[in-house]
Amino acid sequence: MRKELQDARSVAQGLVYDAMDASDDKTASELCRRALKLYPDCADALSKLADIECKFLIDHVAAMRRAVETGRRDLGEDYISRMKGHFWLDIDTRPYMRALAGLADSLLEWGQPEHLDEAIGIYELMIELNPNDNQGVRDILVACYLQTRRYDSAASLLDRYKRDWMAVPCWARVLLAYSNDSESKATALLKKARKQNPHVEVYLIGKKRRPRSRLDYYSPGDDTEAIFCADTLWGAWKKHPDAVRWLKLQCIAT
Repeated sequence: MRKELQDARSVAQGLVYDAMDASDDKTASELCRRALKLYPDCADALSKLADIECKFLIDHVAAMRRAVETGRRDLGEDYISRMKGHFWLDIDTRPYMRALAGLADSLLEWGQPEHLDEAIGIYELMIELNPNDNQGVRDILVACYLQTRRYDSAASLLDRYKRDWMAVPCWARVLLAYSNDSESKATALLKKARKQNPHVEVYLIGKKRRPRSRLDYYSPGDDTEAIFCADTLWGAWKKHPDAVRWLKLQCIAT
């Protein structure tokens, strides 16, 4: 990239970072538009504008598609191929990765089978580009696998990150075992999941309601993580009513 373009890109990205910290949408929008005038291939600017200006999900998906295309064009196919497996370590890759996440999340929210399939493909691409998964998409991906009964894929992903000890993988393993292995294995994994976070099951069985809005943060082992876990795995457990009934019985038994 020529130096003048590199400089424009750097200044534009700085404006977007200011937009992310802006206290109001009007200021953020103006900063993003200034960034795009300087450097039209600023994917973060397009992503931020989509979040600010798109009132309907269909429009947000379309806008995020443009952001993804822009981010990919900005990096170039040769660079993407060369850096595959090492994304996120280079900050220049992050706008594209954030755009991918934004598109996949919107498709997942849309919820139709074809959109869910597309979201899965995007999350898989993100894992391929960045196996360290700094964005934490593996939790969402395993939930999508379980929701669509792709048990082999779920097992492979959980095995790939078998050192994960947080609530989502623990409770995902319980559902996978009950659905694809045996009740005895699920019971054993349930004991481990309860030890990691005992607050999850009351949300999964509907004994306690989850907040309508997503939490901004959570702490391992407490109720905030339980809410995050239940939010993430809700669609998967809902698709397995027999597993929910079994979990209710386990809850009564204790």
